[in-house]
Amino acid sequence: MIGDKESDLYIRRLFPFHFLINQELIITEAGISLKKILGDNCVGQPFTNYFTFVRPGLGIKYQMESIRKYENQIFILSANFKNSTFRMKGEFVFNEDNKTLLFCGSPWITSEKDFEKLGLKIKDFAVHDSTIDMIQNLRVQQMAVEDSNHVNKMLLEKNEELKKTNAELDRFVYSVSHDLRSPLLSIHGIIDIIKQREELSESTAALLQMIINSINRLDNSIIEILDYSRNARFDVQYSELDLAVLLNQITEDLKHTANIDFDIEFNTSPTISSDKFRLATILKNIIGNAVKYRKSGNDNCFVKVTVSKQGSLMEIIIKDNGIGISERSLPKIFDMFYRATSTVDGTGLGLYICKEMVLKLGGTILLESELNIGTTVTIKIPG
Repeated sequence: MIGDKESDLYIRRLFPFHFLINQELIITEAGISLKKILGDNCVGQPFTNYFTFVRPGLGIKYQMESIRKYENQIFILSANFKNSTFRMKGEFVFNEDNKTLLFCGSPWITSEKDFEKLGLKIKDFAVHDSTIDMIQNLRVQQMAVEDSNHVNKMLLEKNEELKKTNAELDRFVYSVSHDLRSPLLSIHGIIDIIKQREELSESTAALLQMIINSINRLDNSIIEILDYSRNARFDVQYSELDLAVLLNQITEDLKHTANIDFDIEFNTSPTISSDKFRLATILKNIIGNAVKYRKSGNDNCFVKVTVSKQGSLMEIIIKDNGIGISERSLPKIFDMFYRATSTVDGTGLGLYICKEMVLKLGGTILLESELNIGTTVTIKIPG
């Protein structure tokens, strides 16, 4: 806000039509050009003897505090002049030291007749409307800078909060991976020892197996949460990978869990430049689902993996003849925690994590399925 003595003096020189009013709205000073119109005796007279408000109109009162509410806005005043009127355009600026309002502006001149009517010449104008508009624009720019500084300060504060949150999340993930998984694995090991050393009744063995199954489900859920967190928080780490080796490792591990025929076919070089953790997690999930959701009692279960090159993209198609997915469930199959069936244990996170990891790699994933026929998943990633 303009209000110090040096600024007031500068404005008085710059605006020959300025006037100053005190708390009683008495004109205590007027510019030389304004006196030329109103007369020297306007000083000492009430503001209302000469001026009325055109803008702002409704709501403003002829009181100091009321006028101050509209400070830094453009005012239009209607001024009385020898039984006639003219308009003034400008701003009111409050001086905190002497509690006065300074009006900075000039007559609203629209034609040569206005000059003749007021008895003015060009030299009577030190500043005109364009300068007033420029001052207003400068004030708007200053406000924008202040707002920008405020926004930047808020962004810095939010950034610090995010850093703190990320650090806390790191500690949480570490705690989950060590403090929760370690006791589960210990319990699993102890039960295995009991099963090997003790002569157990059939019912006791069944109960211990139920405990192991629950431990495995909980451990798998923890691993999925860790995979999701790691994918969201860490950048892609590219390296040269051999898809043949990776797929063989995954299928060899799964062969021991079910009687299923794996067929891997390469129509291109198996070498790919990608993120090993993410690519391995995607393939384990998709192929693992094909095994998990196979048809019970079917001796001809298969999972076929076909790898091809599509331009700059590596295309991996995983096809099975499992239980399939209903048409109703397909639109939601990649949603977090969504499960298309309750006949097999799961958290509903696997396909969601796969989709997020494929997107992180800059690729796409498409799932097509028919109930009781099978499922085909097509993955395309840069490679």
